Amino acid sequence: MIPNQPATWNIGLSAWIIQDGNYPDFAIGETVEFAVEFYQQPGTPVETCNSDLLATPVSDTTCRVVAEKMLETDEITVLNVGILVYREGASQLPRVEHGGRFRAELELSVDPYFYFEQLSNGPGVPPLIYSWRIISILRQSAPFIETVSDHGPYTGSKVRSRDVSKQGYEQILRTDAWQDDNGYGEYILRCDLLPIAVKRVSATATYIP
Repeated sequence: MIPNQPATWNIGLSAWIIQDGNYPDFAIGETVEFAVEFYQQPGTPVETCNSDLLATPVSDTTCRVVAEKMLETDEITVLNVGILVYREGASQLPRVEHGGRFRAELELSVDPYFYFEQLSNGPGVPPLIYSWRIISILRQSAPFIETVSDHGPYTGSKVRSRDVSKQGYEQILRTDAWQDDNGYGEYILRCDLLPIAVKRVSATATYIP
């Protein structure tokens, strides 16, 4: 194991990723293969540093990291946080040079399809698909309520969103993307990273180009 790397990673998953035919439902005990997508909440701080790579779980699927920018093009950004993670397109980290390290908080989730379907064979793009064993699965249990949006393109309109006062998770044995929350399930896959070479092709992904 790389120093400063979690024993178990919390990786987010939305039901639509399964519904789109990209992966089957996931179950505890399975060995699965997928890349990890990162997301930085707008406005969250980024501090350049020279520290060792680090990934510390903070809450849900958020990690406090010391990351190194490995690649940035118009199509993809790749960071090293102990494992390689990516986001589609150029990053939100303009002050961080290639090879530079920085502290930030990042959310981690299962690659929807951008990497395995489109980006994996791009110039200079490294293998990003890791092998994982699913230790447990958590499903968001907060109900949806109707609210009036106060920002963004739907300002003033009624929208459905989770009741933040009842945020929480329940353990389940497997996802059921079409039935959980009437198809709007949100999950955390708690996974152990397996000592298997990183790949460009996922045996778990069900998409066929």
